[in-house]
Parts: sequence; C-alpha cells; structure tokens
Amino acid sequence: MITVNDARITEAQIVAQARLHAQEANPRLAAGQELVLRELIRQRAQDLDLFADNDESLLSAVLAHDVQTPRADEASCRRYFDQHPDEFREGDVVEAWHILFQVTSGLDVQKLRGRATSILADLHRQGLGEFSAFAQRYSNCPTGTRGGGLGELRRGEMVPEFEKAVFALPEFSLGGELVETRFGFHIVRIGHRIEGRALAFDEVHENLAGWLEESSYRRAVHQYLQQLVGGARISGIPMQGADSPLVQ
Repeated sequence: MITVNDARITEAQIVAQARLHAQEANPRLAAGQELVLRELIRQRAQDLDLFADNDESLLSAVLAHDVQTPRADEASCRRYFDQHPDEFREGDVVEAWHILFQVTSGLDVQKLRGRATSILADLHRQGLGEFSAFAQRYSNCPTGTRGGGLGELRRGEMVPEFEKAVFALPEFSLGGELVETRFGFHIVRIGHRIEGRALAFDEVHENLAGWLEESSYRRAVHQYLQQLVGGARISGIPMQGADSPLVQ
C-alpha cells in the first residue's frame, strides 16, 4: 500500500493502473508513481478550490494556476537558431547501421557500458567488414538479424543523441565511441551521405517559437511535479528520479 499525505493508494488501484504501463520496464513502479502524482494533483486542487469532471481536466486546471512559462520572443528564437545550426537543415540523408546494447531494469549499466566498449574496440581491430557478424551476434535490436541496417535516415527521424552522432561521422566510417541514448549504448557505422541545405531563420521562426514554448512548459511541469513530491509525505514507493507520466 502507498500513502500520500493522509490518502491511501490500494494494491487494487496499482494492479489496475499497471495494465496501462505494460510496455514499461517496471509496470508496477510506473503505475504507482503515476497514481501518486495524480493524488498530489487532486490534493493541490482541493487547496485551490478547483473542481473538474475528470483527472485530466483537474490536472489542466491546476497547471494553469500554478505553472507559467514565458513566450519565446524573436531574440530567444534567433539565439537558439544560431547556436544549433545542424537542427535547421533539410534534405540531409545518411545510411546507417548500429549494434544496440539495451539498458533494461535491474541491469548493471556500468558493466554493460564496459562490455559494449570492449566489443567496439574489438570491431575496430577486425574492421568494418565484420560489422554485420558483430550485429547479428551482439545486438539487442531486431535489426541485428540483418546486420544492424537502419536504411537511409533523415534528420528528425532519430532521437537527438543518435542523430547528432551519425551526422557527425564521415562517410563509410565506424564511430570511435559509443552513442548513448535512452535505449542503451550503440555502436554506429555509416555509409553514404547526401548533403541537404541549411534553412533560413524566417522559414523556421514560427515553428521554432512553438517548440521552444512547449519545451519550456514541459520542463516547468516536470519541476513542478517534483516540487509537489518533495513537499509531500509519501511512503510505500520510491519517487526520486520519477518522470512525469501525466504530461506526455
């Protein structure tokens, strides 16, 4: 049983909610953390005398009251645009392969990193010609069965860390370091590249402003929920490092 201040979250509630988190590494933990956050929102709504027909509407009402973020003006958009030129291109294409060492719940991450680093060094010694065999032997990604091939990739199709790494490599090369993403550690190689063009600021200004405002809001919501957790009496579940499953 979980308690949140004076409220209780029952095992039956956790089991029911866990069905919605079946894809998580730890469905029960993810379910419990979400239920805790929802309870904290309900308690905050009571403090503010806010009412709504359902949890989602109540969340929106509480966040509208407690979380404010600034608008992205032209100066902040221009600053981000100038500092991240690689994000504002179109037509760039790269042919890529990878070997994934997947991070799963309960795994020793440092040991996995060490194993992946050792295999990368071994692959460098043996050469690119062995990449397919290494992928079939070591990769935790389904692409391993076809040598790790990801096909031709364009900007915006990959998680940012992976995209940055593959577009930084020269043609027909093997990465010298592991690429770390939320999925785990990747050994990466690329084939041919097609260079696109840089976009002008006026072409991206409107969409960039919306993206910056959304990103700022999500960060603010995450910090707000963590503040609610920090100020509450919670037992029966670890909340340190919990994400914000209420706002996706």
